[in-house]
Amino acid sequence: MFYLLHSVYPYISCPSSWIDLIKLIEGCRHELRVWKLNWERPPPNTFQLNTDGSALSNPGKIGGGGILRDSQGDMIYAHTNSLGTGTNNLAEVQAAAHGLYWCTQHDTKEIILEVDSEQLTKWISHSSQPPWKLQEQIKDIHRLIKAT
Repeated sequence: MFYLLHSVYPYISCPSSWIDLIKLIEGCRHELRVWKLNWERPPPNTFQLNTDGSALSNPGKIGGGGILRDSQGDMIYAHTNSLGTGTNNLAEVQAAAHGLYWCTQHDTKEIILEVDSEQLTKWISHSSQPPWKLQEQIKDIHRLIKAT
C-alpha cells in the first residue's frame, strides 16, 4: 500500500507504518493566499498578452496558455498548450514565448506582456540570471519582444 502511495506521489517519502503515514498527513499544511486582481485595459492602440504556465508536479507534466486582448478588452487570440514534461519555470517561459511568437507572426505590435511569475519577470528584465537550461529560451523571448 505504501509503495503505491509513493509511486503516485513520488515526492512523499514512503512511510514504514500506518502511524508514520498518519503523522505525515497530520504534518501537512495547506497555505492559502488570496490576492485581489483587476485586469486593466491597455492604453489605446496597445495590446496586452497575459500568459501563465503550470506543472502538475515539479518537474512533471507541464502546460501553458495565454490571451491577447486589445485596448477595448476584446479577445484577439487565446492559446493553451500541452508542453510535455518539465518544471513550472519552463512552462511559464514557453507559454510567454508561444504568445509572443504568435504576435510576431501576425504583425501585432505595441504589446504589454503580463505574467504572474516573479522569476520570469526578473529574467526578462535582466535583474536575475536564468538557469543555463532556460537561457536560450529567455534570449528567444528577448528577440520576440524586440520584434513586437
